[in-house]
Amino acid sequence: MKQITLNIGGQDRVFFFGLGFLGNLLEKENIEMSEIDSNINKNPFKWIPLIMFHSCAFGYIRKNEFPDFDALDFADWIDEVGMDSEVITNFFTAFRNSLVKDVPEDKSKKKVMKK
Repeated sequence: MKQITLNIGGQDRVFFFGLGFLGNLLEKENIEMSEIDSNINKNPFKWIPLIMFHSCAFGYIRKNEFPDFDALDFADWIDEVGMDSEVITNFFTAFRNSLVKDVPEDKSKKKVMKK
C-alpha cells in the first residue's frame, strides 16, 4: 500500500495513495483524473485541502470508520503550516510519485540528437 505519514493538525496522520483513494476522490468530487492538475492550478486553496483530506480519510474508510476531521480542518491545518511548508511539499511529492511509480520509461523519448 502506498502511503506516507506526515504531522499536520497536531498529530501524525497517514495519507494513502493508490486506486482506492483516487477512485474515492474522483467519485466524491465528481471530477476526472485529467482534471486534478487543472483544478489545483485554478484553485489550490480549495483543492489542496480536499485532496489531502481524501487521502487521509481513505485510511478510515478502509476500516469502515469515520474520520474525526473534514476538508475544512485540513484547510485550517494548512493555514497553520503554510502552503509552501515541508508537509505540503512532501505530500504532493508522494502523491505525484504514486501516479508514476512502476510505470515503464519510454526510452525512445530520451534519445538526444547531436548537431
